Parts: sequence; C-alpha cells; structure tokens
Amino acid sequence: MPKVLNNIITAAAPDPASHTVALTWANGETTVSSFRHVVGKGVFAAFSDPAFFAQARVGEGGRSLEWPGELDFCADALWFEAHPEDAPEEERSARVRDRGGKAQRIPPI
Repeated sequence: MPKVLNNIITAAAPDPASHTVALTWANGETTVSSFRHVVGKGVFAAFSDPAFFAQARVGEGGRSLEWPGELDFCADALWFEAHPEDAPEEERSARVRDRGGKAQRIPPI
C-alpha cells in the first residue's frame, strides 16, 4: 500500500475531449483521473478550453498534476481517488458523512 508522500507521478497524458488525464506512476501503474466534475466551475473555468486542459503537466518532483495559473492536484489525492482502499483510515472516514441518519459519499474534489 503506497503511503502518503510516496505517490510520485512520472508522466501525464491529458485528453481534452474527455477531460481526463492518464497518469503514470513511479511504481509503473497507470491510472486515469477525470476532471469532468470541475470543468467550467470557479477556478476551473479554464478547463472548458481544450487548449488549456491539454497543458496539464507533472509538477515538481512528481508530487502534483498542474496547469498554468497555479492550478494543481496533489499526487496523493489523485492516487487515493483511484485507489480508495489505499487511503489512510482518516481519509476514508472523511469521505462519508452522515446526512439525516444516512451515510453519503462525499463527491471527489
């Protein structure tokens, strides 16, 4: 199980048509992260522009996925979103909140 701060991105291949980014990790695994849920919202308004979305790149030391304008996503958050079973217990607990007696999954960031 990868620990926090051990998740390093080595390559990023953005697909502006689907608003996804294929990520290659230091351990050789590849995952695909979707950003459709934030496209056009708030600071992510620029994701609506395919040319902007295509500028996704690996951040310093592989510790983030970033776009111009200081938009970035933490490598650990992206790894744990793809592998919730690897997330630290407190992260898994924070992903579910009680809503009137019913547990509901909190949508991804």
